Amino acid sequence: MKNSAQVVVIGGGVVGASVLYHLTKAGWTDVMLLERAEYTAGSTWHSAGGMHTLNGDPNVAKLQQYTIKLYEEIEKESGMDASMHITGGVMLADTPERMD
Repeated sequence: MKNSAQVVVIGGGVVGASVLYHLTKAGWTDVMLLERAEYTAGSTWHSAGGMHTLNGDPNVAKLQQYTIKLYEEIEKESGMDASMHITGGVMLADTPERMD
């Protein structure tokens, strides 16, 4: 294992893997990912894989939409099935403000 790198990403969950993926797509080569146990075994594993684009914040909604498209891109690049299933969902307004 290397002793140093220009960028060291700590944590092999969805965020750490995404940061490393985007750095390498941008041409960075001196990068390293450190994970203390098993990839995606922490909070990413507990997230249940929910993916949607409905969000009150338009910037977060755009990020969520980008993520869904990114999984499709990674499947094409790698030739591997990410087993992504967009099933939909229901969000209920529990206050008059949320209804608006």
